[in-house]
Amino acid sequence: MVDIKNIRASICKIGKLLYERDLTDSSGGNISVRDGNLIYINPRRAGHDFQWELEEDQIIVTDLCKVPIIGEVDMISREAATHYYIYQNFPDVCSVIHGHPFYMMAFGAAHMDIPAVSEGTRAVIGTQPITNIPEVVPGSIEQAEEIVKNFNKRREIDPGCPLICNIPFHGAFAAGNNINDAFLFTEVANNCAKILIYRQMMFGNDPKADFSIHKHFTKEDFKTIEVSKDVCTPGYFYTDAFGRQAVYSAGGSSQAVPDSKGVSAVPVIQQEQYREIIRRVTEAVVNQLKK
Repeated sequence: MVDIKNIRASICKIGKLLYERDLTDSSGGNISVRDGNLIYINPRRAGHDFQWELEEDQIIVTDLCKVPIIGEVDMISREAATHYYIYQNFPDVCSVIHGHPFYMMAFGAAHMDIPAVSEGTRAVIGTQPITNIPEVVPGSIEQAEEIVKNFNKRREIDPGCPLICNIPFHGAFAAGNNINDAFLFTEVANNCAKILIYRQMMFGNDPKADFSIHKHFTKEDFKTIEVSKDVCTPGYFYTDAFGRQAVYSAGGSSQAVPDSKGVSAVPVIQQEQYREIIRRVTEAVVNQLKK
């Protein structure tokens, strides 16, 4: 689990995840997190020298203009210019990840956009295709400027949309509200590219393969995923967690079934009460274990 409160630890953890999941490699990649006016960023050669097995005290801390507070300026990741330029142009961004996602890079090498075909991509990143910036010198100011241009175009189409782009023959940049978001954008986009490549390998131009999206879901449709939903119809009779016959009520509550005289054997039990019972039992067991 990534601890976003411990910024240095989160960078170390995400760096390892990027490396293990082929979202970057030993030749590069970099991660940064913004906390107010502070920027936390990995040292250069994190892949080559450490295979992304970084320690917390290796993470460098600077201000928004790259003036070091903890660590040496010459040790800051070589692609830092792009990170700082993104932060200076997008106040809502609090984390930037640059990786070498294997499948995304295949599209970048062909100068091809990545259409959002998977449900996960459309729900997380949106329906805009992931586009490429022009070929530029890696780590250059020109790269930083082109990525910001690309991100601004995405926001012109859809204000507040996730920020991600491809760099031909190089890799990808993603920016989010926190490090988990930036990682999610990178992984989801790479999985989308993987699906497209596998689809072509498996089916080619087979006319029997229907590649069209039959239902174009809206943002509002995807937002309903987050809404808690009832799993049965009010009035449904069942045996509750305590072995009693109960009837389900709307909103996640249950009521005991009345006996032959029309009197309920037990009162209504709300979900909050269940949670409190579980909490108390768990606390009692933990206290016993500690003894």
